[in-house]
Amino acid sequence: MKKSVVIIIGIIYLASIFVVGFFGTKIKAFNEMVYITNIECINEGLVDYGTYKEIAFDYNPDGTILENSLFIDYKVYPSNSTKRGKDAVEIIADPNDKLFTQDGVTFTFHAAPGLVTVYLHSLDGSNVVEKIDIFVY
Repeated sequence: MKKSVVIIIGIIYLASIFVVGFFGTKIKAFNEMVYITNIECINEGLVDYGTYKEIAFDYNPDGTILENSLFIDYKVYPSNSTKRGKDAVEIIADPNDKLFTQDGVTFTFHAAPGLVTVYLHSLDGSNVVEKIDIFVY
């Protein structure tokens, strides 16, 4: 090889190092965890008072179990979070309260009046909590 060819190859090699160093390549981690930033209760009849949120529930003593049940509906943000659906949020209420029984996201009420405080807690490690007060009348 001639000396000029070796010099040109060396110049191109050094130029490529500087180009890649300047423009670079974006490093993306695989299996990236997207954490929940907000949980929003979207039940019909939910009233947001700023410092707390409340759902008023009309209990019917002569009603069926279905009529006296409340399904807690919620959205998780961002929508591309790693955990979504039932695996994303745990709904916690006082298990010793005799006013209701809980089956996952459904609360069946047995008496009125009363107040039940429900916490929607994220399960992905972000510790996001949404507090909802359910006033049963």
